[in-house]
Amino acid sequence: MGRMEGKIAVVTGVGSGIGRAIAEMWAKEGAKIVGADFNPAEGQKTIDAIKAAGGEAVFVEVNVRKKEDIDKLYDVTMQTYGTVTTIANCAGVLVHKPFLEHGDKDYDFISETNMRAYIWTMQKFLPVMTKENSHGANSVLNIASISSIKPETDAYYYGAFKAGIDLMTRNLTREFSPKGVRLNVICPGPVTTAMTPKEVLESPEIQADMCKNVCSIGRLGKPEDIAYAATYLCSDEATWVTGAHFVIDGGACMMG
Repeated sequence: MGRMEGKIAVVTGVGSGIGRAIAEMWAKEGAKIVGADFNPAEGQKTIDAIKAAGGEAVFVEVNVRKKEDIDKLYDVTMQTYGTVTTIANCAGVLVHKPFLEHGDKDYDFISETNMRAYIWTMQKFLPVMTKENSHGANSVLNIASISSIKPETDAYYYGAFKAGIDLMTRNLTREFSPKGVRLNVICPGPVTTAMTPKEVLESPEIQADMCKNVCSIGRLGKPEDIAYAATYLCSDEATWVTGAHFVIDGGACMMG
C-alpha cells in the first residue's frame, strides 16, 4: 500500500518542475491526481506518464490567474472523484529585474500567480476538505521559496509574495487545523525547473560554479528533492504536522 493511498490530490503547475514531480510521485504512492496547468501539451505529458506507470490521473487546462478556471478545476475534481483530500499549489512565476524597472504589470502578474491563485484555490476547496473532518488526513501544501526568507537580488516582488503566502499558510492553521485540515509550506532553494535559464540547465559547469556561491551541497536541487518532502507532509505519516515551514535548499540559506 502506497504512502498516498486513498488521497484525491489537486496539483497545480503540473506541466513541469516541482508540480510535475509531486504529481508523479504521489501517483506512484497511490494518490489519484487532478493535474492543472496553463500549458495543455506539457500538462497532458505528466498525466500520460502517470497513466503509463499504472496510476490514475486527469488533466484540466487552468490559468490560475482566472477565477473561473479555478472554478472549473473544482467542478472537474468533484465530477470525477466527488471529493478532495489534498492540494499542492505549485504554479508560480519568477521575474528577475531591478526594482526600479518593476512595473504595475509585473506586480499584477506575480501577485496574481504566486499569491492570489493560491488563495482562490484554498477558498474553493477547503469547505469540502473541512466537511470531511479528517483529523489531519486532509492537507494543503503551498510552495513558497527561500526568497521569502533570504534576500535575492532582482526578485523583489517574487520574494514579497512568496513571503506572503508562506505566512498566510501558517496563519491559516489556526482556523483550519481544528477542522481537520493541515496546512504546510515548503520553501525550495535553487531547483532546476522550467524557470531556470536554459544556459544553466544545459551546462554542468555553470551549475557547479553556481553551487560554490549558492549552496553548500555540491549540486543544484532537483524537483524530486521537493517531491520527497511533499509526500511526507501530505501523507498520513504527518498527521500531527501543521504550520510547518520546510526549507529545502541544499544549504543555500547558510551561505550568507
